[in-house]
Amino acid sequence: MKISPNERKVIGRGMMIVVPALLYVWGVLPYHVALTDARERLAVEQQALARERGAVATARRNPELQHLTDSVLHAIEPRLFEGRDDVMTSSELAAYLGDVAFDSHVWMEDASTRPVTMSTTGVRTLHVEVRAESDFRGVLSFLQNLEQGNKFVRIERIDISRGLNGVGNENAETLLLSATIAGYALGSGSGATPAKFPVTPNSARGQ
Repeated sequence: MKISPNERKVIGRGMMIVVPALLYVWGVLPYHVALTDARERLAVEQQALARERGAVATARRNPELQHLTDSVLHAIEPRLFEGRDDVMTSSELAAYLGDVAFDSHVWMEDASTRPVTMSTTGVRTLHVEVRAESDFRGVLSFLQNLEQGNKFVRIERIDISRGLNGVGNENAETLLLSATIAGYALGSGSGATPAKFPVTPNSARGQ
């Protein structure tokens, strides 16, 4: 099959458009993504190294202060959350909130994890958004148990609204609770993908 000069020109022009696009998609773009990822990892490692150097310098200048810091950290460590990565640690926070809700006679409808944030001191802040319902006594008990619980948590946002009265118990007022609750963990962790923590309705109700 013979190709006319006009067809050759069209094919040539098409190649001039397609080839650079393919080079960008298969070559330049993956390289750019890998370079950006490497820079982000390097920045995290540099921050961790700076914290370690600061800790070493502090220990050399004032060993007693370092000893006091280690003692305080050892005392509060059981009240922090642990996990291999941010996803596991956030799931631990969600599970803890579910247990507190169960003990408080609160119906936990949903618990969704949110991205973890890291402070310059190396403390990770975990975030979980919850939706639950109970009566006034249950909601009050839930908040008190969070405050007095064996884990450090902070309520960052809370909304309480009136729900429908329960069937067969029209005199009991139902309250709907929506809140964002933070917990804390040590270590670098890893990037967490927002996920929903499975909540089994029948096991979450403590009534």
